[in-house]
Amino acid sequence: MKRIIEFVVCLILVFSVVYIKPVISSYKNPKPKNDLSIEKVKMTHKSVPYYELNTTGMANQIGKTKEEFLKEFPNPKKRWESYDQTEWLVYGDSVNDYYQVEIKNHVVVSAFVLGSDVDSSPFTMNMNLVDLAEITTIFSNFNFEYGDQKYEVELTEDDMNYRPLVAFNNGTFAILHMNQLTGKLLGIRYLDKQTLLSIMPYQMEQENHVKLTKQKDTTDFKKVDEANREQLVTLLNLFREKDEKKGYHVDVDLQNKANKGLEILSEKPESIITDQDHLADWKKMSEKQSEAILLLSDEEMLKLGKEVELKSKKDHGVFYGPVNDVPFMVTNWYGSRFYHEEIDHKKDTTVGITFTKEKSLIFFGEEEKKQTIESSDKP
Repeated sequence: MKRIIEFVVCLILVFSVVYIKPVISSYKNPKPKNDLSIEKVKMTHKSVPYYELNTTGMANQIGKTKEEFLKEFPNPKKRWESYDQTEWLVYGDSVNDYYQVEIKNHVVVSAFVLGSDVDSSPFTMNMNLVDLAEITTIFSNFNFEYGDQKYEVELTEDDMNYRPLVAFNNGTFAILHMNQLTGKLLGIRYLDKQTLLSIMPYQMEQENHVKLTKQKDTTDFKKVDEANREQLVTLLNLFREKDEKKGYHVDVDLQNKANKGLEILSEKPESIITDQDHLADWKKMSEKQSEAILLLSDEEMLKLGKEVELKSKKDHGVFYGPVNDVPFMVTNWYGSRFYHEEIDHKKDTTVGITFTKEKSLIFFGEEEKKQTIESSDKP
């Protein structure tokens, strides 16, 4: 009996050491803190229902007619034609006052705000996720009705970190685009349900009937391609102004090579894309059988650069497709480490940009000093 008691006591001691030691160790060695404020924000669980914010800022303009909007905001500086017979009205020209408003069927359907002085309350440019969490919870799931369909949208952890979604009580939404490197708010896209479904960057289990029923072949691509080039240079230079970097200007040589590069990709993609699975993805995108963003690998971009005979080893490029919304494309670059590295080169000052329907190719480079002097001497 004595030996049994001794055995039981020993067993209890063994279990105590095995189970209690890890607990004590965890208190002695807490998890290291991450300096990025993004990591300090708790995200909601799927079962937590989202709530709507009171309608403020540019969210008030969504749903107004073009005529009503222009009475309040007359004389846009520019007008750009866009996909599916939409139009952008452009206001401001600096990081303080820039915004653009999207019109479709004579109604304001979205607005992209970049300027720090533009009314975007309760949000402010350069706020981080900790600041945002003081205004609203960052939700992972949203559900809404559009037409006769019900949609459920789910945000990944990356989505909640770099493009969280908020809802307003007038039935509109806003995507808050965060800078992937700094964790700060870069721009805000206010949109109605149809536009959200049209660009839909988040996961959905249901079929997206808005994308399935997009108007076909109604876009004047020649005009849209030209507008896209101007729009992309404008937005990239504003973002570089925010980052205190020199702006880009279009270089004739890089422009010609971008045109040639996209022509090669369109006519003979197999000469650049040799992986059969990747080539199959290219064909799906080209034939509008897939909305998934297609990237070119580093090896493929190097091969394309050699094919078009880029002058300098410092020249580099980005392919993006399909394109159906330029502001979303650019903010997606700043929220992605892959793209952000390409547009973060401090010494880059020249670009060549080409759009062909829903594909785009951009080459970046450093300007040669000799060319700058020669060009400045010209009358």
